[in-house]
Amino acid sequence: MKRILIVLTGILVLTSCQTDKKTEKKLETVVPERTELSQDSKIFLGNRLFSEKTCITCHAIDREHKAPSVVDIMHVYKANNADIVSFLKGYAKPIVDTTASQVAIMQANIDGFLKQITDVELDAIATYMMHVDELSKK
Repeated sequence: MKRILIVLTGILVLTSCQTDKKTEKKLETVVPERTELSQDSKIFLGNRLFSEKTCITCHAIDREHKAPSVVDIMHVYKANNADIVSFLKGYAKPIVDTTASQVAIMQANIDGFLKQITDVELDAIATYMMHVDELSKK
């Protein structure tokens, strides 16, 4: 009788372990792969980040405030076929005509919080800025 109980317990343990592994595999296949954001999602996220990260404090949409406007910035970047994301990552020098104090403030932002923003977020900010520029032409 004891042998039968031991054998049944062993079978139960083995079966439950196999069931757990099958369940784990099912759960792994249920999780969808991450896809790239749509253009509208990038614009929405970029708009939100532009405000949350206080870019809007210095950069108004279509007029110079404390620094060049988004429209002015994107005109210069497009005319020079330059990459705004490279600048925001600190890989490129500013190409927009600004004062030394404006450059110093922007450099502090690049060295500070912009280094902590993901590539997806930076791409969203750039997409939003391009979108703003396109809207200004209409």
